[in-house]
Amino acid sequence: MKKIFLTALTFVSMMGAQAQIKEGTVTYNINVENAPPEYAGMLKGMEMTVYFKNDKSKAEFTSSMQSTTTVGDENGSLTLVEAMGQKYFMKMSKADLEKESKKNPEPKITYSNETKTIAGYECKKAIIETKDKKGEAHKINVWYCEKLPITHGSSQMAQFKGLKGAPLEFDANQGTFKMVFAATKVSTAPVADSEFKVSTEGYTEMSMDQLKQMQGGGGK
Repeated sequence: MKKIFLTALTFVSMMGAQAQIKEGTVTYNINVENAPPEYAGMLKGMEMTVYFKNDKSKAEFTSSMQSTTTVGDENGSLTLVEAMGQKYFMKMSKADLEKESKKNPEPKITYSNETKTIAGYECKKAIIETKDKKGEAHKINVWYCEKLPITHGSSQMAQFKGLKGAPLEFDANQGTFKMVFAATKVSTAPVADSEFKVSTEGYTEMSMDQLKQMQGGGGK
């Protein structure tokens, strides 16, 4: 489930105020392809909702196994995780985010003339190529919308660094199976400031490495 946590954190890093639309909400459905039978039930019903307003962002991921909420702005981010009856939170300062971003090499982005409409918005296709720490190459197909905001220098999902618009559909490999994130609804209704205020009461603080290990990332 590491990819899911990192994706939620990434959306908070990248949803910002650099495009025509200043605030709104995007809801994503997450489908899993070629999932092993023993995981199929657990991977159903996953959804992610992203809120953005000027320089503030919030990403909420929910599944039958866990829920993750990440809020952030230009000064840093706060992530809350609830999994198997346990609650954790992690804070990252602006310096922390910049440090994590520098660990990831610039991706290669190939833009296509292909277009399609997703959740009522015209999107363009791009293929993003990245390399992991072992030097292995990975490709991601993404459909992005230039009308929706994105800030550059994502701290966790370096494959979106430099993309011309917010991704409304993309795939993420999870070992032998693939997860497809697709926007089902985009709203430009005003977002209340209270949406970006969360409490850490009842949560235990963890470091980035500890939270990665809990998510199955081994701190890498």
